[in-house]
Amino acid sequence: MLRRLGGLVLLASMVLCVGHDIYRQFCLREPAKLKQSYVLWDGSISKEVAPGRGVFLKFLNFHGQLRQWTARIYFRSVYRLYPRPVLVARPSAIVNTAPQLLENNSYPNESSLWDRGVRTILIVDLNPVSKQPFVEAVKWLGQ
Repeated sequence: MLRRLGGLVLLASMVLCVGHDIYRQFCLREPAKLKQSYVLWDGSISKEVAPGRGVFLKFLNFHGQLRQWTARIYFRSVYRLYPRPVLVARPSAIVNTAPQLLENNSYPNESSLWDRGVRTILIVDLNPVSKQPFVEAVKWLGQ
């Protein structure tokens, strides 16, 4: 009796594993809305940043839960522009979360950015109606 029960459990386990693999391979889709926001920011970042150079991201009007946009944009920019520098604070600041990012979101001067390979400042604001971020201005650095 136990041998039959053990065999039945083993067979059921194999069927469930194979069924899950088939679902994962052929039915599971990427979350389209999440990917859509990344595609929009990838285009903005690539288009606005000086070729081969880094960027400083300046964030305006991000409060409350909407602060999380800043971290998403920052980390996506780092991913997209690697190995070029993406800065959001002075070099001594530690930035791991959105509150830390916004607390330290300033740069000492343009020559310090220039020394670090940054040639563009992207000013990102939040639309109060749609609650979506957008590039308000692009400042190109020159010496």
